[in-house]
Amino acid sequence: MKKIALMMLAAMLLVSCGASKKVATKPVATYIQPGADLLNAPNVLRAWAMGVSDSEMTAKKKAVVSASSQLAQMLNSAVKTTIDDYCVSLSEGEVAKSKEYLSQKTNLVSEQVLTGARPVFDQWEPKDEKGMYRNYVVLELSGEEFIKKLFEAMNDAQASNVKVDEKLLNELFLKAVNAGK
Repeated sequence: MKKIALMMLAAMLLVSCGASKKVATKPVATYIQPGADLLNAPNVLRAWAMGVSDSEMTAKKKAVVSASSQLAQMLNSAVKTTIDDYCVSLSEGEVAKSKEYLSQKTNLVSEQVLTGARPVFDQWEPKDEKGMYRNYVVLELSGEEFIKKLFEAMNDAQASNVKVDEKLLNELFLKAVNAGK
């Protein structure tokens, strides 16, 4: 009985010694980049970027170029998804010519729309201890504006004998724009 009592006492001492050791945890500091909260807007493509330089203008140029590049990639992805999904709904005979036609028109309109991307956020941080400026930019492309310009471009091409279901194309494009938000 004494052996059991001693073993239980030893076990309790070991457990209590382990329980008294607490692991010190530091709170995790979270920093949200300025403007990043603006990225999830419906029916628009928005890209966030930051430029860093010892010159204010260079920092802004870097941010705008980076955001424009991201917008181009996002738009390209949305257009590709839209065209692929749209062509699934067509008959085999119409797929090739519709895909080529839509690709040509979307490439033309994409270039025009990308140059018209508008800034919805532009914020500076003053020089830091290293003498660098930071510029945060969010650029936006309206999905509805893109599709409107695409339909205008298709209507201008009267010579084409490709019929496009504008309502379906619009729905598919906005679905691709909003995917993953």
